[in-house]
Amino acid sequence: MNLTAYVVLQVVVTAIVFILILRPDWTCKLIIQLLRAVRLLTVHIEGKNNIPAKGPAILVANHISFFDAIWIVMCTPRRVRFLVHQDFFRFWLMRLFLRYMGAVQVPGIRRPKAMKDFFLDIRKRLGKGELICFFPEGGISDSGIILQFKTGLTEMLPEGYEDIPVVPIRLGSLWGRIISLDEKHKFRFHAPRRIPIPILVNIGQVMSIKTPPFALRQRISELGAEAELKPFPGEHPLHLTFAIHAKQHPFKPPFKDFESKEVSNFSLLVRAILFSKIIRRLDPNTEDSARGESHVGVFLPNCTAQAMTLLGVMFADKIPAVLNYTSGRDTIRKAVEKANVKLILTSRAFLIKLNFEPMPEMIMLEDLVKQIDKKEKIITVLQTLLIPTKLLIRMTSPFSHRDVFRTAVVLFSSGSSGMPKAVELSHHNITSDILSFWRILNWKTSDRMIGNLPLFHAFGFTVCFAFPMISGTTTVYLTNPLEAERACRLIRNEKITMMMATPTFLQTYIRKIKPHDFDSLRLVITGAEKLRRDIFDSFLAKTGLVIVEGFGCTELSPIVSINLSRSFFNLGKECGAKNSVGVALPGIHVKIVDPDTGEELAPGKPGLLMVKGGLVMKGYLGDPEQTAAVLKDGFYNTGDIAYLNEDGYIFITGRLSRFSKIAGEMVPHELVEYSINEVLHAEDRCIAVAGRPDERRGEKLVVFYSIKDLDIAGLIAELRKRNLPNLWIPKAEDFIFVEKIPLLGSGKLDLQKLKTLGLPEEKK
Repeated sequence: MNLTAYVVLQVVVTAIVFILILRPDWTCKLIIQLLRAVRLLTVHIEGKNNIPAKGPAILVANHISFFDAIWIVMCTPRRVRFLVHQDFFRFWLMRLFLRYMGAVQVPGIRRPKAMKDFFLDIRKRLGKGELICFFPEGGISDSGIILQFKTGLTEMLPEGYEDIPVVPIRLGSLWGRIISLDEKHKFRFHAPRRIPIPILVNIGQVMSIKTPPFALRQRISELGAEAELKPFPGEHPLHLTFAIHAKQHPFKPPFKDFESKEVSNFSLLVRAILFSKIIRRLDPNTEDSARGESHVGVFLPNCTAQAMTLLGVMFADKIPAVLNYTSGRDTIRKAVEKANVKLILTSRAFLIKLNFEPMPEMIMLEDLVKQIDKKEKIITVLQTLLIPTKLLIRMTSPFSHRDVFRTAVVLFSSGSSGMPKAVELSHHNITSDILSFWRILNWKTSDRMIGNLPLFHAFGFTVCFAFPMISGTTTVYLTNPLEAERACRLIRNEKITMMMATPTFLQTYIRKIKPHDFDSLRLVITGAEKLRRDIFDSFLAKTGLVIVEGFGCTELSPIVSINLSRSFFNLGKECGAKNSVGVALPGIHVKIVDPDTGEELAPGKPGLLMVKGGLVMKGYLGDPEQTAAVLKDGFYNTGDIAYLNEDGYIFITGRLSRFSKIAGEMVPHELVEYSINEVLHAEDRCIAVAGRPDERRGEKLVVFYSIKDLDIAGLIAELRKRNLPNLWIPKAEDFIFVEKIPLLGSGKLDLQKLKTLGLPEEKK
């Protein structure tokens, strides 16, 4: 090597060492760019220009991983000084990295002198025009759910500075963390579920340093929801996602009928593609399909045949309209007309069991199977086996294989407050909700689910069909969720680890459960109706598991929140806040507004619950006026009255339509029902509360009951002992006996019938 080359090499090495030692932010950027170049990582950043180019500023971000500082360094050419709690400096590897990055150690609140010196140091740094970043949650969120914000921003103001810009930053990842700490505070590696690993960073507009912590938290939450309105990196429609997964894991069973043989991914994919060809022959209107207007009815119980049918309809470029077979013939007819369904796929055996007279649009699966000849089977198997997945689906589904905003399914609302509405959910709506749900589960490849929730309900469609299809979680179907003894046997024999169920279903299971039936379960989530305390206590006593309550609705794909423990290590053992339905899932934003003015309310104040995110429906099919009434500025008006606490936990107090205004106060019917049921410990629905006009106080509460020997005086006395507000306690003369409480097929109250119950015929 000649002298010139040696000098050049020495200069290059010196420069690299200089960069590595003195500019760790440049080093981090170099490493990230290398990872991006080899397709191990993608970093999507929006709003870079919102970070001031010079002068003092404070970056405020949520905390999802040990590498959050690196993602923030990628957002600006400026040097960022990170404020990190002293607890993170306890781990030697983390301590080395933090010191290398020049992080400032934040002392504990029990060290007042150190805290005073810390704030003095920060004021000096801001006075010099430095860029400060800190994570007000004080710790890393296991699940990506934003924890409580504790800022102390105003204490950082240097003398002579009235206001310093605060920049909110939302960090997100589709799959959660790669590295975490286990119960013994040892590092645990989580294999990424997808390569390249996608990192999402959204930077909001500058806010005032005087902004309250809760408002900052809300803004970062909304940034997450806005980010997920767009397609995710590598997102595909549901049926293409399943096809990709099926080709990658051909022998794994996605669905199984209890006490029947498993069906592999590859077998289900072949059957669905075969079936799509038959559907095209039955309903060849591909022009309507291209516009997303061709709906095919599906009228089946939970089983692999239904999963295959739904996939077959999607592969045929058509939209499944899943019909509720418990809702009654007239309601089904209305749903068919609403979605303009000309073809309904069902089973002769199922109709006989249901004692349901076939409708003119119905075609039996038993007859369609006979139409598939051996040659067509062989050709489809070879096509599925040999043709690359994306090309195969492009050939099979030319109109729907790409568009994630196309309608994936039409589901019908329960009709508890009127005739069912046809809810259009896009592929992106459902995928967005699934990814939010998936992130919080501490999911394992060994997880198995019970498929007991009917697929005609959004909760069932998402967690018992779409989620298994995307995640590869084997789901074992139970055709009748109320067969309690069979459900318990299924959970025991199939080693089920996760169960989603309504409180009504859980109550029936509790009656039949035997020792060790539920030993394999690690997580039980309930929704659709309020969970009674006696059901919670009984289940805990018999299984050692807590029931975790969630909230959602059909129009929201449907899961908004689940009251899980904030720590992965306590899932199934602890809940979040008592009497709450949890914190909004990652990527979902909720706010509470005044029902009259629309103004956002502070924590603790009840109002209308509004939801924003990728999970919000496209709209109501053929009903633009009703759609416009509930969708505004990207938010969905749930019609529920609720409040948030400082931590972001949601507390539902009732439906806006189920309140009575008595003497100027809003009294929730559902909470009065809940209180009465807690006193009665009734196993069946035997109480319903409604409002009726009252000349003196505007309205009064009326209690309908179906218990013949109800001790009304004793019940009222017990309610008083529980310190219920006087306005919440009905009078003895306002208790009315009925033979049966009006219910829908889903087990919910039939609010339409309840409105007229007990009224004279001329007033109905």
